[in-house]
Amino acid sequence: MVPAIVAAEERQYLAALNFDIPSQPLASALQAYSKITGVQLLYESSNSIGRMSTKVVGQLSRDAALRELLADTDLTIHYTRANAITLAPASADLDGPPSAVFAKADLSLDTLRVRPSAERSDPSELRAYAGVIQSDIQQALKKDAKTRNGSYSAGIKLWIDGPRTVRRTELFRSSGDQDRDVVISRLLDGLQISQAPPANTPQPVMVMITVRSM
Repeated sequence: MVPAIVAAEERQYLAALNFDIPSQPLASALQAYSKITGVQLLYESSNSIGRMSTKVVGQLSRDAALRELLADTDLTIHYTRANAITLAPASADLDGPPSAVFAKADLSLDTLRVRPSAERSDPSELRAYAGVIQSDIQQALKKDAKTRNGSYSAGIKLWIDGPRTVRRTELFRSSGDQDRDVVISRLLDGLQISQAPPANTPQPVMVMITVRSM
């Protein structure tokens, strides 16, 4: 029997939301989708170059809206969690939506992108590594009330060296609070990632952080 709290979260995930996303370059459309839904999206930036989204308008579930947005692309959807999705070319072996929703968190990562490199990493290794980065950043940001509380979004670039240390950070989108921006950089600069990056991991890793008050 599914616990009541999980069933409630699944109903919330399947519930229709109001979308009004015009056709536009795919990267900006995916960012708009993430802000509306709270779903984390991971994809290589090279997969969005030159692609346009289909407009998404009306009351739709998160899954239906994303599939409509991607209708004119060859990208398919892989659910790593109910609120975390990897986008990849159709040749990849991808799964359908999960049957149950994981516990909802008050802090999540929004779109996470990596830049292309001359020598591409193994896509499956890169996807797994991105999940590690997501978890470590979430834990780091929960350590300070300034980054743990409130509702805000911020974008940050991370350069991660071989020994798995964040050796440099650069905020490319402010959270709207200069003090909070300083705390974000302080918490992530020097952060030890749980796993060393795969060979040829593109640098920097670009992360959109979204925090919503519960």
